[in-house]
Amino acid sequence: MAEENLTSYNDLISVVIPVYNDKKFLPECLQSLHNQTHENLQIILVDDGSTDKTYSICDNWAKNDKRIHVIHQARSGVAAARNAGLYSAKGEYISFIDSDDYLDSHFYEKMLKAAKDNNADVVTCFERLIDRKGNTRISIWHEMNRVGDNISFLKEFLAQGNPAAAVVWNKLYKKSFIEGISFTRGNFLESMLFNVEAGCKKGTFVWIKDRLYYHRVYENSELNPMGRQRIVSTVRTMAKSVDIIESHKPPYDLLCQIKTKALWKLEQGYSYCLSNDWIEEGRKVKEIYMRNYDKWKSNIVGTANRMKLWFVRLLPTIFFLKKKQNSD
Repeated sequence: MAEENLTSYNDLISVVIPVYNDKKFLPECLQSLHNQTHENLQIILVDDGSTDKTYSICDNWAKNDKRIHVIHQARSGVAAARNAGLYSAKGEYISFIDSDDYLDSHFYEKMLKAAKDNNADVVTCFERLIDRKGNTRISIWHEMNRVGDNISFLKEFLAQGNPAAAVVWNKLYKKSFIEGISFTRGNFLESMLFNVEAGCKKGTFVWIKDRLYYHRVYENSELNPMGRQRIVSTVRTMAKSVDIIESHKPPYDLLCQIKTKALWKLEQGYSYCLSNDWIEEGRKVKEIYMRNYDKWKSNIVGTANRMKLWFVRLLPTIFFLKKKQNSD
């Protein structure tokens, strides 16, 4: 039995959940939705070609809860699954959650209240992280309530590197605000590009300090995107994000901050490849760095940054070896 909703807001919220072979955690995720104090939900389960009992778990929950709509599709990836749910969404607000995560019972009540009270287009809360052993911890970012525009969101996101800004699962979006935005298929960190597109639109972005989302963290999750198979896609996505933002002509100082931060992220990706002896991946990341350094070098902020990033451009392997020597 859900607790009582203490607010007067009752807008329909569409909840999009891509699912693939997640029989272990999906029931806990769905139970957390069943326990929500805000009950006016359209729950869209997109079964992305599961080959285990996930298929029947989705259907059985739908039989017992009329709010649940199940889409079964051939294996197409998380971006396509989210898009399928997005196209079926009927709510005034949209939420994307991961099938192995779960929510505080007041998640939608508090997120909707923040959206309505501030006429917000996007609301973000903070999260609690769960490791493989089931231990819970909080992220290092300081939580606080605040209201800003899309420029402040992009600054938090790309210039300051707050990972809570990059993901979609801790957010509530006004449906009309994200009209025309979709997830890019075949691209790791597709949620990052989704939020970049949203952040380029003028709107009101709200942060609430409550930690309402419980997110399972794996070695190659969105909060730690440095697996061998994903690192090249990750740095390409970061470079593409900068190009998208630049095309919307943001304030010059913000663009400079973002480009400087992005170059350092590309350098970190290259260093990570070299430290793990990933020769082919390192070559590809190096090419991406070189190409974008030449495009962005005039926007680098700070003399020290200009000198170091120029040295990376000139002698990347030597820079890495010196960096490694200093850290030993």
